[in-house]
Amino acid sequence: MEFLTDINVDFLSKRRIGFTLSAALIILGLVFLGIHKGPNFGIDFRGGVKIQAKFNRAVTKVELNEKLKNLGYDIEKIQVDSGKQEASIQLSYRPEFDSQKVVVPLASDPGDSTATSIQISSTEDKIHLFQSGDGILLIDGENRTRNEIRDITTQDETVTFQLAKAIGTDLTQAAVIQIQASVGRILADSLMKGEGDWHALPGGMNVTEVGPSVGKDLKWAALWSVLWSMIILLLYISWRFEFGFSVGAITALIHDVLITLGIFSLLGKEINLPTVAAFLTIIGYSLNDTIVVFDRIRENTKFLKGVDYAEILNRSINQSLSRTVITSLTTLFVVLVIFFMSSPGEEINTFALALIIGVIVGTYSSIFIASPIVHMWHLRNQQRAA
Repeated sequence: MEFLTDINVDFLSKRRIGFTLSAALIILGLVFLGIHKGPNFGIDFRGGVKIQAKFNRAVTKVELNEKLKNLGYDIEKIQVDSGKQEASIQLSYRPEFDSQKVVVPLASDPGDSTATSIQISSTEDKIHLFQSGDGILLIDGENRTRNEIRDITTQDETVTFQLAKAIGTDLTQAAVIQIQASVGRILADSLMKGEGDWHALPGGMNVTEVGPSVGKDLKWAALWSVLWSMIILLLYISWRFEFGFSVGAITALIHDVLITLGIFSLLGKEINLPTVAAFLTIIGYSLNDTIVVFDRIRENTKFLKGVDYAEILNRSINQSLSRTVITSLTTLFVVLVIFFMSSPGEEINTFALALIIGVIVGTYSSIFIASPIVHMWHLRNQQRAA
């Protein structure tokens, strides 16, 4: 299917308007990035805890806030779907919130140093915070022994921890067992207890925890993934076309990412791993659109000998316009549906927003950024040759 046939728009003559508009958007985005002291990174990159929970009834922000503040946590963000039994809670990383010590006493003397299990009373308040795979510390006065919980079984009022290895020391009944429970585990447990007639459902709890060092590593990995993708694309386009084409394409890609990043900063949207995936998708989409135009320019350059280069570029853009518009509209329709069908604040909603911006800006940059830069590069080479 084709439309917009037999059109002849002089796009190159409007390149200064395009450059001015792009410069204004990029500068505006950089101003807001400066005001906000950089991108609004989510917990994927700065560390923290995110809990998505389903409750036995609809809860309010006030109820959740009061419950969690009573625990001593300064919650950064609580999002509750109105009329639904679901909520999203986000807590930024703080060194003092990294983990908490949980200590419970033994219920009986475990026996000699060859014992491979210990017993705890099931009535202990924090016994449910212990899980299989936890590293534990057995403390008996000055004696401290490290081990690991291999399995947990409950019978009557006794919980038995099967250990990964023998205790290695003769403990007394006064010994205690200690773990470092993560903030996410403690918060999830508190929500399952709830207040009054509400509580989180155990099967409806999803806890994501990212430490600060892991977040920093992810941040650098995301940055390098974007940079390396652009370097590889620069080499590929230089090989397939000419270096001037690669300069135009890479400039358009940087333009697309900067504008999208600036709009996210303007709207206060978080940058997380799905957002980085959206940025990489934008790079691929924009490049595909640009290469279609570049292919037509290369073909027309061979067949239209003696025709002014600016006319070849304009004709190539016009000939590709129908395909560009159809592709952009169909892609835009899909991501608009995702955006409006998802709830604000959800990662899929933010992902769709990034793609909406990227599709619009990517289509624009293929016409008003990439091709004009190829034209400017061609004029520069002509002046050098003269």
